[in-house]
Amino acid sequence: MKITQQQQNIIDSIKKYSNIKINAFAGSGKTSTLKLISTYYSNMKILYLAFNSAIKNEAIDKFPQNTYVKTTHGMAYGAIKKYTNIDLTSLVHYRPIDISKKFEISYNQAVVTLKIFDNFCNNANIEIKKNDLEHRIAKKMFDFMLVGQMKPTHSFYLKYYYLLLVQKQIPQYNYDIVMLDEAQDTNEVTLAIFEALNGKVKICVGDQHQQIYSFRGSKNALDKIKFDKSFYLSCSFRFNTTIASFANILLENFKNEQEPITVINNNDITNIKSYGYISRTNATLISIIATRIELQKPFVTIRDPYEIFNLTIEVYYFLTNQKQHIKQHYFLKDFMNEDELIEYIQEVDDFELKSAIKVAKEYGNKIFQFMDISKRFYNAWNNRINNGFDKRINEILFLTTAHTAKGLEWDSVTIADDFIDFADIIVDCGYNSLKAFQNDMYKHKINNDLIDEFNLFYVAITRAKKVLIKDSENFHYLLSNNIAKLINTRIKESKKDILIQSQIKTKKDIKISKLDQKLKQTVRQERNQQEGRLKNQGLKWSLEDKIKLKSLFRKNISIVDISINLQRTTSAILAELYKNETITKKEQNYLAKMIKKNIYNTNKKMLETIY
Repeated sequence: MKITQQQQNIIDSIKKYSNIKINAFAGSGKTSTLKLISTYYSNMKILYLAFNSAIKNEAIDKFPQNTYVKTTHGMAYGAIKKYTNIDLTSLVHYRPIDISKKFEISYNQAVVTLKIFDNFCNNANIEIKKNDLEHRIAKKMFDFMLVGQMKPTHSFYLKYYYLLLVQKQIPQYNYDIVMLDEAQDTNEVTLAIFEALNGKVKICVGDQHQQIYSFRGSKNALDKIKFDKSFYLSCSFRFNTTIASFANILLENFKNEQEPITVINNNDITNIKSYGYISRTNATLISIIATRIELQKPFVTIRDPYEIFNLTIEVYYFLTNQKQHIKQHYFLKDFMNEDELIEYIQEVDDFELKSAIKVAKEYGNKIFQFMDISKRFYNAWNNRINNGFDKRINEILFLTTAHTAKGLEWDSVTIADDFIDFADIIVDCGYNSLKAFQNDMYKHKINNDLIDEFNLFYVAITRAKKVLIKDSENFHYLLSNNIAKLINTRIKESKKDILIQSQIKTKKDIKISKLDQKLKQTVRQERNQQEGRLKNQGLKWSLEDKIKLKSLFRKNISIVDISINLQRTTSAILAELYKNETITKKEQNYLAKMIKKNIYNTNKKMLETIY
C-alpha cells in the first residue's frame, strides 16, 4: 500500500512529540498506520492496545514482533489472576432484579444502584464517597466481589486492576510507544490505565464519530487527553464517492464535522462479490434469518448465534412455563407471569428484553430451528477453508448489528429500517429544530448518549465499499434537497406524539424513540385523518407499501393516483422512488415539475421525453 502524506506526517511525528492524537475516519487505514509505525520503529518496544478480542486476534498476525498486542481487559484479567486470589472463572452480568432480590430493595433502587456501581467501575475514582442507600449498596457489591461473596463482573476486575496499578501494588513493563486503538470508545477507567502505563510516547487513534458505547460509560479519549500534536486520517481506502457523500452529509449536519472524507478509489459498482446486512437490533436479524431460511438461501451471522438467540429462547421458556430450562437469565424465574415481566420492562426501560418478547411471540418454537440452522452456517463459515464454503461468498448474506459491524466491510450493504429516526433523536435530546440542535452541537453543549445513534448509522453506512441498499427511512434526510425543512416537519409530528402519550400515561419523561412503532403509526394515522391530511402522510414506509409503490409505478399509474392509493403526498412518493433507486434525481425533479404544472397523468412513461 502506498503511504499517504498524512500517514508519513504521523510516522515522522514520533521523533518530535510524546502525546499524539490521530482522528481517523472510517476506512482511512487506521490500523495500517499503526502497523507502519511499528515497522518503521522496529528497534522499539511497543504496546498496541486493541479494543476487543476480535481486533486483537486479527492484529497479532499483522504487527511485527516488536509489538505486544493486548486488550486492556486482557491485561487486567491476566494481572488479577496472577497477583490476587480473586476467582475469575465465572463472570456475570447483573440485572436490577438480581440486585433487588439480593439486597431486598425496590426495582427502582436496584436500577440506581447498578448505575452507581457501573459508573464507579467505569470511572477513575478511587472510592465511592456518598453515603445514601444506593451508594452504600454499590460499595457493598464491589467489596463483596473482592472477598468472593458475589461473583465478579468484567467491569469489576478492570477497575480493580486500575486501583492496583495506580497504587503501585503490581509491577508493570516499560514501553517506548503505547498505542491506544478505538480511543473514541474508551471509558474513563481504560483511559486512566492507558495514562498510567509506562510509555515514552503515547498515541491515541480513533474516530469520534464511531463512538457507540456511551451507554457503557465510554468517554472519547480524543477529547479527554491533552496532546502535543493532532493529525487527521481523512482519506478513505474503503468506499467510493457516493458512500463518502452520505457519510459527509450525515457528519456535517448532525455531528458538526468540518473535515470532509475523501476517497482514494471510486469503486466499480458492477462487480459485487460480498453482501452485508446491518440492523440496529437482534430482533430484526432474527426476522431476516427467518426469511433466508424460508427462501433456502445461505447466511452467516457475524456473532455466535447463541448470543443473538439466547435471551429470546429463554424468554420463550418463560412464556411457555418451562422455567426449568432457563440457564443464563435467571432473573426471569422471579416473575410470576407475563404481566409482571412487562411491568418490570416498562419500569427499567429494558429495550432488549422488550424486543425478545416480541420475537418469541411472533415465531414461537421456530426460534430453535432458526438458531440450529444459524449455527450450522456459522460453523461452516468458520471452517470454510476445509469445506469450500468461502467459494459461495457471493450467495451469502452476512448478518450483523451495527454495534458488531465495526472493522468489517462488504461490497454491498443493506441498512435495515430499525434505526432510530433522526428527528426522534433530536426531540429526545430536547430540541425543537435542527438549527437549535446544530447550534449546541457546534458549541459542544450536547453530551447525550443519543448522539451515539447518529454514530451507529455512520458506522453502518461506512461498512459498504460499493453499494448501499437504503431500507432505512433516515436516508430520506440524507437524500433531501432541504434536510432542515424535512426534519423540522418530522420533529413537529414527534412533539405531538409525546403530547398525546403524556396525556395517556402518568410517566412524565417520555422518549419518542422508545415508543412502540405500531402504536406511533396508529396514533399518527388517526391524527392525520382528524386534521384532514392523507392517512399515511409523514409515516414510515412499510415493506408492503414499498413493494406496492414499485409495482404501481412500473404499470404507468399516475403519481397522483399512486398518492391516493397509498395515502401519501406526491412528494413522498417521488422521494421514496428516488431512495430505492427506481428513479434518478433528475427524473425526480422532472416528475415533481410536471405535477406542479397540474399535469394529472404524470407517470413513468413521461420520463421518456427527457432523454
